[in-house]
Amino acid sequence: MKNYMRGRRKFIKNSGLALGLLSLNENLLISSEYARSSNDILKKLSLINDSKIETLLIMQISEPKSRWDGGVMDIYHVPNAHSTMNFIIKLCSSYASPNSKFYNSQRLERAMTRAMNCIVEVQHDDGTIDLHSTNFHSTPDTAFFVNYLSPVYLTLRNLNQPRLVNLITDFEIFLKNTSKCLLVGGAHTANHRWVICSALARINSFFPSPKLIDRIQVWLNEGIDLDPDGQYTEKSVGGYSPVCDEMFITMGRLLNRNDLFDVARKNLDMTLYYIQPGGEVLTDASGRQDSDKISDLAEYYYSYLYFSNRDKNPVYAAVCDFIENNLTHKLIRFIPYLFENQYLLNKRVSPTKFPTSYFKRFKHSGVLRIRQSNFDVSIIENNLTFMSLIKGSAVLQSLRLGSTFFGSRGQFTAENIEVNKNQVILTKSIKHGYFQPFPKDKITGDGVYSKMPREQRKLSEPQVLNYKITITLLDKKTELALEVLGTNNVLVSLEMNFRKGGKLSGVISDQNRPDSYFLKDGWGTYSKEGSVITFGPGKIEHQWGTMRGMEEKPNGNTVYVNGHTPFNHVLEIY
Repeated sequence: MKNYMRGRRKFIKNSGLALGLLSLNENLLISSEYARSSNDILKKLSLINDSKIETLLIMQISEPKSRWDGGVMDIYHVPNAHSTMNFIIKLCSSYASPNSKFYNSQRLERAMTRAMNCIVEVQHDDGTIDLHSTNFHSTPDTAFFVNYLSPVYLTLRNLNQPRLVNLITDFEIFLKNTSKCLLVGGAHTANHRWVICSALARINSFFPSPKLIDRIQVWLNEGIDLDPDGQYTEKSVGGYSPVCDEMFITMGRLLNRNDLFDVARKNLDMTLYYIQPGGEVLTDASGRQDSDKISDLAEYYYSYLYFSNRDKNPVYAAVCDFIENNLTHKLIRFIPYLFENQYLLNKRVSPTKFPTSYFKRFKHSGVLRIRQSNFDVSIIENNLTFMSLIKGSAVLQSLRLGSTFFGSRGQFTAENIEVNKNQVILTKSIKHGYFQPFPKDKITGDGVYSKMPREQRKLSEPQVLNYKITITLLDKKTELALEVLGTNNVLVSLEMNFRKGGKLSGVISDQNRPDSYFLKDGWGTYSKEGSVITFGPGKIEHQWGTMRGMEEKPNGNTVYVNGHTPFNHVLEIY
């Protein structure tokens, strides 16, 4: 930002900012008495965060003539605002915690001040920042900044520490300027709308303005993209669903809107049935980048914690206990949230349990979730991965079915699903063939093929392929009856992709590809850390795994069961 120092002096003068004028909300005040009574989770998180501080401090850029002086680079040595923001969050988390060896450290004060100075410097005149990897002059990314830096700002402000006046001023310059873009800027994705609305609510809590509230309502007037199952449009259980929950909680809090709390609650209720053994969450049905990543419950921590306190919800409290006991190291980003909402560290309602035994269909989301303790099955419509299975530590990450029927058309995705008690039937029919000459009266005469589209040609020599997968769910066991009929002599391949790290037996190696195997006959096993998945019997009429038209096999150890049409085979997995 141009003329930074002049702007800072003007801001201090106009705002009347002085340490004696910092308003302290009693609900947000972090007193030393409170800090001494903080519970064990904050102590644990402070220790984990402390272990990162020295490494972070080394990463801070020291180039006085550069606009990135005080900033931080990413792993590709690109200085950027997001790395700098995360630097500030982690330093504040140690600085503000009486459990930290860096508590009230002047060294951290200086580092945070330089970093926040950098963020103000690189903020554009229109109030935006850049996400250097893809988005420039980005209102949505600026909104993320507002949401993640606001708890830090409140934490530091409410410490009432005289030495922090310049740092707090930088925060207020940055936050106030973001309203320029938040009031007029657009979004890329569905979740961006709620991130922007939450940021507007936060800015309004600092610098009240009817315009900010009006802009929130403009976005809300579109309607909230929550289906009857409790799933958001993007189905991003491992990524943007927890983001949306946080944003609706913030709006509910700051706007006194109970209806927006209900949005988050409904998604959190649904998510209870997406929890897999070990605390992972099902991501295969996601429409975003988490669809091929392993994700867990940690990102939902604040949301479950908030409602476990507000609603005295014992099931949510059980989720919080699980996360704190099993995913502690992933929670350090929430330290400022705990300082911002100190009552979240109060003694929770006694936990019960979250569901671990159920057969649950989310019809609108196209997902079936079946769980029996540590035996977990997911069945997904309209997805290349039609099923996944977890048994303790052993993970069958993906089952896919493909054929050589006219290229990618042969890759199976369930178009129709029928559920009868403990049986699920997935079907798909494909028709394709060849195309007759273009209608004579529609030929343009210039020979340009693209002007003679296939949809206006008559299909001839039609070929048909019908898929049917009948999945019968028994006691900690699945039986898959596979049927591919229609055009004969089509190559068929069932692909079972097991997560790396385990041991396969009973299979033969694919001589053409690494990490690729065939189940010739009999039974195979995949074992990891004492958990064993058994599958079979096998079938091997050919040794072509990832065939033409099939998506590239996922990362992992992949076992194929192969044949030709007419293809009928029953496979058991337990």
